[in-house]
Amino acid sequence: MIKPTFSFVCIARNEEKTLPRLLKSLDEFKSRGGEVCVLDTGSSDKTAEVARSWGAKVEEVGSKFLTVISKEQADKMNDRFVVDKEALVVNEGDKLFDFASARNYASKMSSNDFIWMPDCDEIFTKLDIDIIQGEIDNGAEQLEYNFVFSHDIYGAEAIKFIHCKAYDRRKLKWTNIIHEILTPINK
Repeated sequence: MIKPTFSFVCIARNEEKTLPRLLKSLDEFKSRGGEVCVLDTGSSDKTAEVARSWGAKVEEVGSKFLTVISKEQADKMNDRFVVDKEALVVNEGDKLFDFASARNYASKMSSNDFIWMPDCDEIFTKLDIDIIQGEIDNGAEQLEYNFVFSHDIYGAEAIKFIHCKAYDRRKLKWTNIIHEILTPINK
């Protein structure tokens, strides 16, 4: 078995209940020497402890990516999105988490350039490490894969779509504060 030259990297906050399922789904990856990194963004539960005890590399950054919205920012957003007498979208003092900056920061935790960035509440039911490694060895800069969002009452896939959070951090970066996307798109 070949040691993977890609890493799994997650941003987390209060994920002590969901993170164990993700990590368990990566047991084979870990047994082959694969690296898993977790950036804890201010958990008040045992997220970091859960990740460390499984063997993940962990960095805790607290509220580093949390921004307090100024009056000027709130006014600008409300002027753009509020119509007539609708309720305000945001208020001065509200907090906003910058997902793209957190993901870009977390990507630097990895010792590998090719990373896969699942959310902590996701799990891998089919993960062929050898096929993934082969694609990376052949020059893939980004991988698309089926993401199963839900199952029916019999366990069959009900809703699925193409997802692409596996990428070469030298070629792609996250943009947008919320509903972040990878840009530019390469091979």
